[in-house]
Amino acid sequence: MWEQRVTKGNIDSFENLKSFIEVNKLQNTVIPCMKAHISALQKHFQRYFPVQDPTQYDWIQDPFSATPPAEFSTTENEQFIDVTSDSTMRLEFKSKTLAAFWIGVEKDFPLLGKRALATLLPFATSYLCEIGFSAVASIKTKYRSKLDIENELRVAVSQLQPRFEKICSMKQAHTSH
Repeated sequence: MWEQRVTKGNIDSFENLKSFIEVNKLQNTVIPCMKAHISALQKHFQRYFPVQDPTQYDWIQDPFSATPPAEFSTTENEQFIDVTSDSTMRLEFKSKTLAAFWIGVEKDFPLLGKRALATLLPFATSYLCEIGFSAVASIKTKYRSKLDIENELRVAVSQLQPRFEKICSMKQAHTSH
């Protein structure tokens, strides 16, 4: 939407920028930069959020009327056939929520259930974010308000234990001690 508007010269979406451009008469220099920036943003979004086939997850949304995906292994395919041919599962599918149904499927058909749940519940917990926020809160105090805390934060949230003996053995002791 923004790209189309900027291409037409309509920059109403950016009110402050529009008034700045009009006051300083910078339409010919700023608008091409805006077009290039918006195009670059679109490329980045496409890299992080690629367009996917909407029918790719039909087997999760309604397994009883969809066909199994081609990338299923033989075992997953067999489990899919078992699920779709089970009349009890069909009744459960109609009476439960989608996530509850697949949680129940995972007990009897672990490969298929795990694959469906990995799609349905990609962000099951937020504990890593909470660890990060806690680490930032402890690093950034009024006595230590450095702007660049990237290295300290990486060490604070790392699961790796430092091997102090190895680190110290690589250093030579000062001869005067």
